[in-house]
Amino acid sequence: MIPYNLKKGIIMDYLALKIPADIKQAITAHTVKDQPEPEEGGGYPFEGDNGAYKLCSTDMLQIVPAAYTDVKRGHHLEGDLYCDEEGLMKNSPHNWRASQMRYWHMKPREDQLTADWRDWCQIVGDAAFVVPATEENVKLMESILDS
Repeated sequence: MIPYNLKKGIIMDYLALKIPADIKQAITAHTVKDQPEPEEGGGYPFEGDNGAYKLCSTDMLQIVPAAYTDVKRGHHLEGDLYCDEEGLMKNSPHNWRASQMRYWHMKPREDQLTADWRDWCQIVGDAAFVVPATEENVKLMESILDS
């Protein structure tokens, strides 16, 4: 059942995985509750302690589609990748884990993309992978954190 608030319309919970560029740092999970759905001007918040700007350690964000794929376990989860838009200008380090999520989103579509599509997978700086916090998505995110 989807929660409904008469004043706000449909409300949603979101789960974000903070993906530091430094692979020595752990990926951490953050939940934000009771947000309006994207069609109502909501979605994952930008401001606050668990907001996208804070998670990505930046003042400018770019949101791109991404996915988590675990072929061994048969898991695939599509979501949004919040990236540091100024990362290249700040000489931020390559974020291998976030770049892999971008690759997993684009690989199934490679026949529809330009020949240099892999160049568009490169993410620098900290990032956050965001999905609605459904029961199924929470279980998949837990498996990501366990891997």
